[in-house]
Amino acid sequence: MIEHVLHLILLLLAARSFGEIATRLGQPALVGEIGAGLILAVLAASLNAPFLAELSRSAFLDLAAEFGIFFLLLLAGLEIAPGELFRHSGRSAAVALGGVLLPLALGMALAWWVLPDIPMKFVQALLVGVALSISAVPVAIGVFMDLGMVHTPTGRTVIAAAILDDIIGLVLLAILTGAIAAGSVPGIGAMLPLLGKAALFFLIVAAAGYFGAPRIANLISRLRIPAPEFTALILTALGFAGLAELLGMDFIIGAFAAALLFNAKSLGQASFARLKATVSDLTMGLLAPLFFLSIGIRVDFAALAIIPGIVLALILVALMGKIIGAGLPALLSGLTRKEALGVGFGMSGRGAVELIIVSIAWEAGLFDYPGTVVANLFSALVLMALVTTIVTPIGLRWLFRERGQQGCNRPG
Repeated sequence: MIEHVLHLILLLLAARSFGEIATRLGQPALVGEIGAGLILAVLAASLNAPFLAELSRSAFLDLAAEFGIFFLLLLAGLEIAPGELFRHSGRSAAVALGGVLLPLALGMALAWWVLPDIPMKFVQALLVGVALSISAVPVAIGVFMDLGMVHTPTGRTVIAAAILDDIIGLVLLAILTGAIAAGSVPGIGAMLPLLGKAALFFLIVAAAGYFGAPRIANLISRLRIPAPEFTALILTALGFAGLAELLGMDFIIGAFAAALLFNAKSLGQASFARLKATVSDLTMGLLAPLFFLSIGIRVDFAALAIIPGIVLALILVALMGKIIGAGLPALLSGLTRKEALGVGFGMSGRGAVELIIVSIAWEAGLFDYPGTVVANLFSALVLMALVTTIVTPIGLRWLFRERGQQGCNRPG
């Protein structure tokens, strides 16, 4: 037991330390936390040190990573403010759809071209497309806050589109996990049951939100025990997670959906603030760093030498798919070229949800098939996520480096 505790202390210390370094360099903490895992994996392989090898294979790390996935999706759901959906709704919907559909199509086309012909080829191609289509908008929001641009047309469009992007991503994740569970997706006949189950799940969630959320909020307001909001959230999330599993989808979809029912309007500002702070501290202070470190441990840098062209192609498709797919609708909706390019860059970063999807595919054995490309696909997708996450804040800061330029501070 002492050995496991020591492993956990060292792993958390490494993840948080490298996260701090990344933050000081102007990057998201997850870049440093994944970097800690990469370094640990390289040291374990090169030094032939049993302790490092045991550290990288810690059972506690796997358990913490599973909880990290669950709580990251809870936090993502709590971050969504339903009222934002109706601000610039037409423009934001166009940006979100364009920013999802173009990378999804390009990613699937690229994967279909390079992957070997095996029964799971369609599912693997769908994985690549979904991984490329989801944005990590908190990266961009952090830069917009630093530059004082949250309330500009660019900032507002990205934030509102991000909410729709998360919802679309949730639907895609439901379809993907259903496809993984089914083993293959040969055609429309197999897709219809998956879509039907996903639709049924979201209908149940919507009904629970409409009829159940006010009653839950009323019950919470009358309880005197500590942290009743947190208990209610966990119980609801576990219930929805069980429903998702029952319908052939991944349990984490239930976590995200449950969190959507808990907001400031239903709970009240003070109660919601306490709930969000509790989930955020537990997630970002403990579970998420260990999850991102576990992702880094699994990456094999040999992918850069074995399939360099595919890694580069994934990065280019990921960036250009978002810049064009999200930026063009923004331009056509009336934003300036600079603002539209800012929207495209803002939607280009990847992060927690994309890495969660890749991790689910790893656990499901989607990469355990013959072929050089398949064997290195996990590492290629993680490297793509890292590069796009690093490039996004750099591109935004360069684009809006002169705050006084036309378009940066125009009222929304």
